[in-house]
Amino acid sequence: FTLWLALIFFAEVLAGTYSRSVLSSIERRFELPSTISAVVSSSYQIGNLTVMALVSYLGSKVNRPRFLAAGSLLLFIGYILVVLPQFLGDLYVFADLSTTSTSNHSQTFTVAEITPHSTSCEMEEEKANSNMYIFIIVGMMVCGIGGAPTQPLGLSYVDDHASEHNSALYIGIITTITLVGPALGYLMGSFCLKIWVDFGRVDLDSITIDPKHQSWVGAWWLGFIVCIVVIAIASFPLWFFPKHLEKPEEKTKEDTKPEVTKLKKKMFYLQSQVNTFLPIFNETYSMGLGAAFARLFKNPQYICVLVIFTSIGFKIAGLGTFVVKYLEVAFGKSASQSSFLIGAINLPFLIIGTLLGSVIIKRWKLQKLGMVRLCICGFVLSFACMIPSFFIGCDTIAHAGLTVPYPTSAETEIADGVESTCNSMCHCDQNTYIPVCGPANITYLSPCHAGCTDTSSESGKNEYTSCSCLGANGTSQSVTIGRCFVSNCEESVWGVIVSKSLSNFFSGMCITAIMILKMRTVLPQDKSFGIGIGLLVYRVLAAIPGPIAFGALIDSSCLFWSQNPCSNRSYCTVYDNHKYRRGFIGLV
Repeated sequence: FTLWLALIFFAEVLAGTYSRSVLSSIERRFELPSTISAVVSSSYQIGNLTVMALVSYLGSKVNRPRFLAAGSLLLFIGYILVVLPQFLGDLYVFADLSTTSTSNHSQTFTVAEITPHSTSCEMEEEKANSNMYIFIIVGMMVCGIGGAPTQPLGLSYVDDHASEHNSALYIGIITTITLVGPALGYLMGSFCLKIWVDFGRVDLDSITIDPKHQSWVGAWWLGFIVCIVVIAIASFPLWFFPKHLEKPEEKTKEDTKPEVTKLKKKMFYLQSQVNTFLPIFNETYSMGLGAAFARLFKNPQYICVLVIFTSIGFKIAGLGTFVVKYLEVAFGKSASQSSFLIGAINLPFLIIGTLLGSVIIKRWKLQKLGMVRLCICGFVLSFACMIPSFFIGCDTIAHAGLTVPYPTSAETEIADGVESTCNSMCHCDQNTYIPVCGPANITYLSPCHAGCTDTSSESGKNEYTSCSCLGANGTSQSVTIGRCFVSNCEESVWGVIVSKSLSNFFSGMCITAIMILKMRTVLPQDKSFGIGIGLLVYRVLAAIPGPIAFGALIDSSCLFWSQNPCSNRSYCTVYDNHKYRRGFIGLV
């Protein structure tokens, strides 16, 4: 049972982590701000929240393995809904200036030609396509309902049928196998995001951008197909487990006598019959749902564990949702590279720390107070390791009119707008972001904003020339397609990876202890209910508001919002890196 439950945990976490690793691509595909993408991420928790209390309360009254299998069936259906937008919607259309030049010599063109816009946009059809992300939200909510039984029923089933000290080892094994899921989820995201979103439906030779391009969208949906298959395989054996298993007990010399062993087997059989056919016996102490609630929330130890669990959950929910995007924005990494760094380097430290914590609990047979001390040490060290990340990061890419003045302007103050006297005659679209890199490592929002009127590909790459906004001798200089890069990004990202990896290692040592404390601080009949209420509070106070709070904070650091002329939906394309880092790591 430990094996198959661990595989169910693994499949759920694999899908959940993968969804976070591709979240920035979903943002670009459906043109969503971070606050809306946070709602997409939190929709799993919202679905989970609706049934968690009921599922947990029924935990001791149902066949828990079959309940888990039924939940996995809902997971299967939910993730099918998640991938539907890819097959029901139209192809992804991106803006790319590299195809503007059609010859190997200089040519003159009008301003309109270098300010791409939709020329055949039917508003209602575009809105319908842009709202396809609602399928993802609904699918995630269904998955949340299906995943509700996993922790309260699965872990309580293990703890009920294992000896006291072996229970910690079994739960540690489940947790360790589960934590392989995030690592593989990010690695799978790294692989899938290198593949074009509409592969198989378009000629890939016609795609002129690469994964580092700001408009690139990878095959975000592909990994969900893998998760669907894993969930189907992992859940099948759970249909065949019994409601009760015989629990091994610590044997004494008296227990080795044949008559004692035979008597215990008879007693176990009689008890299982009582639990099956006379459920009223189980209600002698617990007089319903209200009494169970009262017992939990009058228990100070349980409340303290709940506060710890919720505080950690808030951090994990926000960090897990946006850490890939953070590496993209703060260090100029592609979504694929960011997912690889998190999955291949960062999460293995969490797995090792979790396994070590489980071994420590079993080796020294830690009781409740010992587990609390282990958590204190782990969390203090984890916090200390995270501090350097607050100071490590790249400078914001210099954008003319946003972060630095136009070189041709004598004004030192940066205006709210991005127009200047050098491009005022061009009538540039103020909502378009198709960046080009000019002299002095300054990025312009588009060739139009750089004041360019000519294009050339004589040097083997497309460039824009006769640009009036480049400063001295600007008309004799050119701009190249794409943003300028900040030179210190490649080195500094490793400081953050090391810092976060060590932080994960020490916090991982506490995971098994927290899970066991949730069960050991309540009465035996409240075990499933206690786990479920803990998850319910976690959903309400951490998993749902966490990503939304992080998303709102990220959006507050936005410097430039692009807007699709068809859907009128705004999404951020330029961030203030320092404000982003201070807010993101500071909230962690």
